[in-house]
Amino acid sequence: MSSIIQLNSVSIKNETNCGYCNGAKSNKLWVTSGFYCYKMKLDEYQQLMDRGWRRCGVYYYRPALAQSCCQAYALRVDTQNFKLRVTHEKVLKKIKRIQPIQNDLNDFHQKAELKSEIKEDQFTQSILSQMQTDIDTKDLVILSKVGQHFTFKSIQYKEEEHIKQFKQIIINNLSKITIQELSQVFLITNEDHQNILLNLFRTSLQEFSIYEITVFRGQLNRIENEWGFGCNLIPYFYSKLHTKFKPLYPEFQTKEENKLYISLISKYLSNPEFTFKVSSWDNQILIKTPQTIKEKIFKSMVLYYLQKADFQNTQNFAKEKKHHQIEIKWVKAQFQEDSFEVYKRYQKAIHDKDRVSRQSYLNFVCVDALDSQELGCWHMKYYLDNQLIAVGVVDLLPQSLSSVYFFYDPAYKKYSLGVYGVLQEIEYIKQHQKENPQLKYYYMGFYIMDSKKMAYKADYTPCELLCPQTYRWIALTKPIKEKIKKITEYAQDVRLAEEKAAQIGYSINLDGSTIKDMDFSDVDIQNFILSHIKISQAGKQYSISQLKKNYQQYFMNLFENLLGKIGKQLMTKFLFAVN
Repeated sequence: MSSIIQLNSVSIKNETNCGYCNGAKSNKLWVTSGFYCYKMKLDEYQQLMDRGWRRCGVYYYRPALAQSCCQAYALRVDTQNFKLRVTHEKVLKKIKRIQPIQNDLNDFHQKAELKSEIKEDQFTQSILSQMQTDIDTKDLVILSKVGQHFTFKSIQYKEEEHIKQFKQIIINNLSKITIQELSQVFLITNEDHQNILLNLFRTSLQEFSIYEITVFRGQLNRIENEWGFGCNLIPYFYSKLHTKFKPLYPEFQTKEENKLYISLISKYLSNPEFTFKVSSWDNQILIKTPQTIKEKIFKSMVLYYLQKADFQNTQNFAKEKKHHQIEIKWVKAQFQEDSFEVYKRYQKAIHDKDRVSRQSYLNFVCVDALDSQELGCWHMKYYLDNQLIAVGVVDLLPQSLSSVYFFYDPAYKKYSLGVYGVLQEIEYIKQHQKENPQLKYYYMGFYIMDSKKMAYKADYTPCELLCPQTYRWIALTKPIKEKIKKITEYAQDVRLAEEKAAQIGYSINLDGSTIKDMDFSDVDIQNFILSHIKISQAGKQYSISQLKKNYQQYFMNLFENLLGKIGKQLMTKFLFAVN
């Protein structure tokens, strides 16, 4: 039985906005011819592809080069002679190092949760069991990893309590400093300026910061720096003074020169509750107590064991890396929830589509449009440790494999899964050529030289383009590329296209003739249509001559146009159904 074409769906000239250039490079639209066929015979689809047609679901279409903004040439790869490029080899090396990625990590809020504290877990307990300390460990917080290693920021122990305590002591003590003492230290004699000086000091007492002096390297029973906390009051207050009084008092001293300022602060900070000193390096106030020293030793010990655990985990991680492999499972074209979820994520991340309907997905990639159980429409599903990471939608035919669509989990974008998918589809053909010698070609859809989305296909060599006038497959060589470049340039402008087409033409077959099936030079077109075209309605077949006369001319024009796009053989085979 022949493939049934829905006659009312046949369109000779369908103009739409171009999805490749988005109307940016021409005053022309994307123009195609097309029709619907709900079950296409494999050999007939193969023949259609060799006439420059492709399918989208159950809709079959062919670009009109002379009328379209983008010059789209059907491209296929000769897999028997295919050779990997350096870029392809790099992708395969990356795939060997691929690691499973938790999809939930892509969500910002869930990423934040990773940094939440871990208190009562087995890991924390294993660390604490290796230490002997009289510190109350229930207040210890170990933060989860960032990357592969713990850092000194991974430990918290009562810092906020100490900072609050030390800040209040400093404020209470330094608030006792009088305006006279400050004026004397900074040599301010003007009464208004003295009031400004006092206000600046009181403001600084409310704004200064206390911070923990962190452990930079964990070593057992050793303190990297015995001082537990630092305070920036001295340089902070002085920066305010310098900005205000330097223009008024040229002799205004720097904080390093003004020893009286340091002495005044030190005098009022004498307090039995903590020990302090002013750093000679940056004038920060350094603070410690017996308790903070003990805690710092404790945290240094914890950090030591964390780093030790990290080293072991890193070694195990390196060993585990070798065992992750991608597994490909073949599934007849159908709807499956995991594939749909990956498809939605892909459309959102790559094409910025927030909403993807289930029906549009079904119509696009889930329809088993070709008439075969063993071959036809298939999904190549790529799994990494039972996690679906990509899906290749392909058509299997006796002579070829045709790539329909490929989508992947955007979390794995860095692994170039699109390239990997092409290489796997080519590899499938090469592996099955012994049992099926006629299986040779890999059809990649359309090649558009000046479109980044489509020009990459020429990287898979040796490849061939279909000449849109002679319908012969032509090796994509440098002279052919130069010819296509000229065609692409003049085809952009409607005013020049016809004139240049007459001079140069759209043929890329530099020295060949048109194949016999597409050569109509010795064919009586009207007689051919009247004799060979089959029309079906309500189970009955008709020829055009049996139709009413007012319909005959319409269908004659329609079929004459279609004949020039699909050839004599397919026009004879197809059955055109009227609903």
